[in-house]
Amino acid sequence: MGTIISLLLLLVFLAGGFFVARFGLLRFTPIAGIAFSFALYLLLFSMGLRLGQSRDVLANLSLVGALAISCTLFACGGTVLLHVLFIPVYRRLDRVGIRGDAIGDVKADDGASTLSLSGSRRLSLLFYNLRKPLFLLALVILGTAVGYALPEIAVIRDGSISTVFLYILLFIIGLQMADSGHDLARFFTRPSLLVVPLVTIVGTLAGSLGTLAFDGMTPGRSFALASGFGWYSLSGVLIANLGDPMLGAASFLSNLLRETLAFLAVPLLRLTGRPESGIGVAGATSMDVTLPVIGDAWGPSSIPLSVAHGVILSLLVPFLVPLFMSL
Repeated sequence: MGTIISLLLLLVFLAGGFFVARFGLLRFTPIAGIAFSFALYLLLFSMGLRLGQSRDVLANLSLVGALAISCTLFACGGTVLLHVLFIPVYRRLDRVGIRGDAIGDVKADDGASTLSLSGSRRLSLLFYNLRKPLFLLALVILGTAVGYALPEIAVIRDGSISTVFLYILLFIIGLQMADSGHDLARFFTRPSLLVVPLVTIVGTLAGSLGTLAFDGMTPGRSFALASGFGWYSLSGVLIANLGDPMLGAASFLSNLLRETLAFLAVPLLRLTGRPESGIGVAGATSMDVTLPVIGDAWGPSSIPLSVAHGVILSLLVPFLVPLFMSL
């Protein structure tokens, strides 16, 4: 019952921000963007505080790391495998004209040369995009150290502080969604834009079942662990606030690793002859952080599908994580 109430509250704040912006009462302005950043920083710092107060989590950091790495590899492996198996389906959708955004098999001269990145440029891009994740990881580590040094404080251990920051963050995300200019109805009414994210979801969740080898893991916990789809700054906090700081820490690390792995895997997945596997392994980050690498590997024609894929997955994260935690 408590999980259902938590899910409803998350939806209320997310939808509240969306409808407030849609009715013109508030907009996602530069000030709101600054507030978003501060809320995110405070949220992750408070997550660290809670980890520092959870001595049992600190005593099992090696287990957290092993679980995070395993989930990343299993989830990404399942995603790529299912997209490869679906290649005949994608080709058929192209032939019958269902996919208005059809990309088709990518040729060597498909246009990617206009976006071509040298090896050194790609490496520079990787390090540039890793700056923020590493900074956020440092905030969690700092919070953990501070939480460990402090005496036990009830409002930190029970997640009350981080819950406040989470609600603020979700409200601002709602504002951003409404003000982004994306036609959400279009995303959910065109089969061409739904097939690829659906395959990514199924492949990710199926692959995550590999973590059942760890003691205490259930299908619901495995699904929740993987269903951040690379959105590390939200998924880990959601799980921690639902009463499982250890799984929340593993989710944060796993989704951070997924984003990093996508940078390395996307160019290699060009060998499949289709862009869907590369877009899929990027998860929710295919609309922003990993988009330049996807465009470089597959050409400009891959960008609309990549953006739609990332938007759809990002919209689903706040719903799927609490849902699976309730199982």
